[in-house]
Amino acid sequence: MNKWPWPKLAGFPPLGRVLIFLLIVVVIWLPLALPLYWLAGREALPGGDLFPTALLYLIFLVVLPRWERQVRGEPYPWIKIGFAGRRELAQGMAIGATIGALSIAVLAIAQLLLGWAALDPARAQGLNLLQIGLVGALAATAVGWSEEVLFRGWLLRELEQGWVPAVALGATSLIFAIAHFIKPLDAILALLPQFVGLLLLGLVLGWARRIPVGPGKTGLGHPVGLHAGLVWGYYLLEVGNLLQPTGTVPAWVTGLDGNPLAGLLGLTLLAGLGALVFRWSRSPR
Repeated sequence: MNKWPWPKLAGFPPLGRVLIFLLIVVVIWLPLALPLYWLAGREALPGGDLFPTALLYLIFLVVLPRWERQVRGEPYPWIKIGFAGRRELAQGMAIGATIGALSIAVLAIAQLLLGWAALDPARAQGLNLLQIGLVGALAATAVGWSEEVLFRGWLLRELEQGWVPAVALGATSLIFAIAHFIKPLDAILALLPQFVGLLLLGLVLGWARRIPVGPGKTGLGHPVGLHAGLVWGYYLLEVGNLLQPTGTVPAWVTGLDGNPLAGLLGLTLLAGLGALVFRWSRSPR
């Protein structure tokens, strides 16, 4: 790799660098993934497509610091990606997760107070609620870390090297939303009402990435925690089936198919959360 003119890539247009980086990852991944897909097609691989997908992300994590060192000459690539120290990460995650979980709680309480939903006491008192909460916390943390390292750790930083911050954030949020639609056509049509919510969520998480954690320093703690807190709160309500719609308002108000991202109430919450996080990201530490 050292024989390649890696530093010259730093002068390429942002989207060009993104495509080259992804091409490198795919070229390394594909020969290893094809046998796994073959085994999955023969039902000889537990988990189906899970292993090839996990392998793709693992290769991404291996290539990413090498890319930062070779292309940008960064001696400490993970710090630039957003790993700003254990204390800063832990503190940011705790604050972000609390805000995310409380936001979902506010959403649920608003529906209860307005009479748009009713609490199911049998579900709320069920012994399996603790198990659902623990499983949801693990899943939410995994989703938060994997998506934030990819979108707000690598992609946002890559686009900021050549574009003004607002354009880079807008493009990252758009790609973040579109990435959730890499599915069969019927699934795309079913998810389409969530697009605006995903776009707005991408903006909120991008602003959270810019929250100062020290003099001239930002990190991934706040966006990871916020992302995980929102996912965990939604998982708890959805899988725990705690709220039952009363039918007093149309589904597009509370969220189509129970998803707040596809409803007016959820979009209003995200807008308010975005205003808060945006102002926070612009203030001194």
